[in-house]
Amino acid sequence: MSEILNKIKKAIAIEVDAIKHFQDTLDPNFEKAVELILEAKGKVIVTGVGKSGDIAKKISSTMSSTGTPAIFLHPTDSAHGDAGLIARDDVIIAIGKSGESDELIALIPTIKKIGAKLIGVTANPKSKLAIACDVTLITPILQEACPLALAPTSSTTIALIAGDAIAMALMELKNFQADDFALFHPAGRLGKRLSLDIEDVMRSGEDNAVVKPDSDLGKVLDEITIKRLGAVGVVDEKGLLIGFITDYDIRKFLAAGSLTKDKTAREIMNPKPSAFQVGMKAYDVLVAMEDRTRPISVAPIVDNENVFVGIVSVHDLLQKGL
Repeated sequence: MSEILNKIKKAIAIEVDAIKHFQDTLDPNFEKAVELILEAKGKVIVTGVGKSGDIAKKISSTMSSTGTPAIFLHPTDSAHGDAGLIARDDVIIAIGKSGESDELIALIPTIKKIGAKLIGVTANPKSKLAIACDVTLITPILQEACPLALAPTSSTTIALIAGDAIAMALMELKNFQADDFALFHPAGRLGKRLSLDIEDVMRSGEDNAVVKPDSDLGKVLDEITIKRLGAVGVVDEKGLLIGFITDYDIRKFLAAGSLTKDKTAREIMNPKPSAFQVGMKAYDVLVAMEDRTRPISVAPIVDNENVFVGIVSVHDLLQKGL
């Protein structure tokens, strides 16, 4: 193995050992911290300086996206008016390996005067931060991966894991579900997969392609052409789906030389089409359409009583970014 890879493996090993040590010696106060946040009526404010500040930003973002409203506050900016976002019912999570950063310590009196609760995350149990907090979480660091023991490496990794673990515990205790996650991630692919119902994608109403069973070939072709869906649903007098006609069904009759103008929709249709119900997730429909021995490109959508309510195509689903 090359010298470079050896150095990389060594750095990884140091951080892995640090994480394992953190797990094995987990501070019982983590339970108090989670309970404090659960009981709080306000938001969570996460703060830190330098690399710890970068970790604080990520933790606040993770909490916000998993059901715990949170925001990042830079300690320096707080001294110039941004401390105004702190309210009495809030919980502040302050992250600092040494627990002695001037900017971080300077924020503590303001937090105390406002009356917000303070959780400290530090490797130094004797630090000013640790002593001043309502709940102190000690994150012991065996060794930084930095060969000079200067650059925050293992310490920032553990702080990040600590924040993620708190966020995940809160997520479970609040019974935060996939639909909740989707609500906060509407633009992302995962959010779309979780939030988009088939009704959000299908062509319905005037855009839906519908014919009666006694419609002739001309009417069928007109409806397919005008609605530009490559298919048409065949419904009875109650609007129930009794069949489905696609380009494939028409081509079968053409190939057999039996497609005449007097052919009716009932004679051409597939009487047992693969249909999907309203309420299904759009992504599940896409998977079902493609995960077949013979994939389908267009499908009918029905309600619980088999009323034909729309048509969806694979193209429509893919355009939504699923």
